[in-house]
Amino acid sequence: MNENFIFKVNGKDVTTNEEKNLLDYLRDNLGLTSVKDGCKEGACRTCTILVDGKAMKSCILTTKKAVGKEIVTVEGLSEKDKKAFAYAFTEC
Repeated sequence: MNENFIFKVNGKDVTTNEEKNLLDYLRDNLGLTSVKDGCKEGACRTCTILVDGKAMKSCILTTKKAVGKEIVTVEGLSEKDKKAFAYAFTEC
């Protein structure tokens, strides 16, 4: 029997029956390229997303652990928040 994993990504409900690494699911299945694959071990934080408002590393989560959660990637941020993040990573 297949189990469905349901969670929100950038405000939209998503459903999958694949239990897989959330980083891979976001990139491969949803095409969200702001989530980067740096080390796949949780050390580098290039895959950081917001899960229920808290920063988490997507490479250490799975679709099963994401059930019922609200996930936000850079693509789901407001324009104001995108500009703030872009400013934070540029030289002044």
